[in-house]
Amino acid sequence: MAKTMNRTQLIRQMAQRSELTQADCKRILAVLEAKITQALYEGETLYLPPLGVFEIRYHLPRSGQNPQTGAAMEIPLKTVVAFKPSSALKQAVNQS
Repeated sequence: MAKTMNRTQLIRQMAQRSELTQADCKRILAVLEAKITQALYEGETLYLPPLGVFEIRYHLPRSGQNPQTGAAMEIPLKTVVAFKPSSALKQAVNQS
């Protein structure tokens, strides 16, 4: 069964592995989250070499069918956030 780490646990572990307080780690994480969000909002691709790439992908508008009624409908453009892990991250995860 997969374990789950929440934000508080992440901040606690960041503080334990660094010489920073939990308050400092919380602020750093908040700034990182804000900058990633801002970069993606502005259409930038964000490269973090040890981790991977954050980018925006677009699903173009298309025709579809309503599964309940069978009526034709237009599915609008959809913008999604995508993350592609680096090969180093993939190798680190698959070592176990």
